[in-house]
Amino acid sequence: MKPSTTSATGSTANGSPPPSTTSSSRPNAAPSSNALCELARLREEAGDQEGAEALYRKASKHGDGFALIRLAWMRKKAGDLEGAEAAYREAAEHGDPSALGELARMREETGDREGAEAAYREAAEHGDPSALVGLARLREENGDPEGAEALYREAADYGGGSPTRLLPYGLDPDGTPTPQWTPS
Repeated sequence: MKPSTTSATGSTANGSPPPSTTSSSRPNAAPSSNALCELARLREEAGDQEGAEALYRKASKHGDGFALIRLAWMRKKAGDLEGAEAAYREAAEHGDPSALGELARMREETGDREGAEAAYREAAEHGDPSALVGLARLREENGDPEGAEALYREAADYGGGSPTRLLPYGLDPDGTPTPQWTPS
């Protein structure tokens, strides 16, 4: 399987959903759910969306967060935003905080900025540091650079995200933004 690049909308260059994890890196998934997810992936690649969705649903009954994320992506792609949200929330309940970040991005894509901010906050509270970057970006777009900077700093402290828009040269040891280097 060749690596893929993920776009700002969350899908890969070939239009497939972003793999939040691979089946081999899902230690909490039941062995049968791993096999079901692999079968679902094969069905997806063969163009059998209904068959793939049915297999992801079956795997999700084992509490497989990966299956739920894929199922949410398929529901979103089919235009069933309520079904996608339900699957993202269920994945989060099974311990995948990135699912809430995906929900936030989906809400943002549909123009629900208030809902996106709430979902980003929830994702951050559940341990997804990239959600802080999403929140910061929303603050920046809403004309709140101070609020954005505070959230970017929090994300940087947490160890997640890449706050390069407001802090493109990083921070000095005292915490102040580093200015651009210029030759003497």
